[in-house]
Amino acid sequence: MIAPDSAAELRAERRFDMIAAVLIGCIAVLAAILAYSQIDASLAATRADMKAARLAADLSARISVSSQALDSSLGAQQVALMMGMDAASRELAGVKNNDGGTLAVGAAEDQAFTKLQKSLAATSATSGSAPVDVYTRGLLNATTADLENELAEQNHQVDLSNEASSREQRSVLGLSFLALAGVLTGLAAVLREGRAGWISLVAACAMAGGSGALALLTLA
Repeated sequence: MIAPDSAAELRAERRFDMIAAVLIGCIAVLAAILAYSQIDASLAATRADMKAARLAADLSARISVSSQALDSSLGAQQVALMMGMDAASRELAGVKNNDGGTLAVGAAEDQAFTKLQKSLAATSATSGSAPVDVYTRGLLNATTADLENELAEQNHQVDLSNEASSREQRSVLGLSFLALAGVLTGLAAVLREGRAGWISLVAACAMAGGSGALALLTLA
């Protein structure tokens, strides 16, 4: 027959062992969840960073190429316009001074102006068409709306990267809490049932609880 004091101590020890065993199981499950969450968040951050970098490079190329194409077109149109104005001035001068030579030069410049205008119009109409590839065509014909949409997507990828990095940091912090909880649980197992053992076990439960809260945040 077991004395009442011995029975009470035995029940307390069994309760202590049961709590420690459940805590070890919870630590193992939480460690698996947080490890998976950390890996997933790290991969997501890497993917988002790569997409953001690619979009930044593409955006820079679109701005540069489309600006050069527009500048070149405007420059050619300015040359054509100056040629037309010069031709009109020569023709007027030839008529006014009754100078056949000047009139002939003005007429020739006017014909050149007309041909240049037609060539520029044909070039603008076919700019970015075959045999130009699709990517180069997108660079040449990039509009302000296209650039704004790509910039918005780049910012979105940066936000995704920051969010994934935050999840990864929470996972690492949770794993740190679990490591401390494991150490405290081992200490409690060494101290066994008693004030020091219970303090270690309760502290381990608190660390595991904090880790569980972080695990929920990473999965939310």
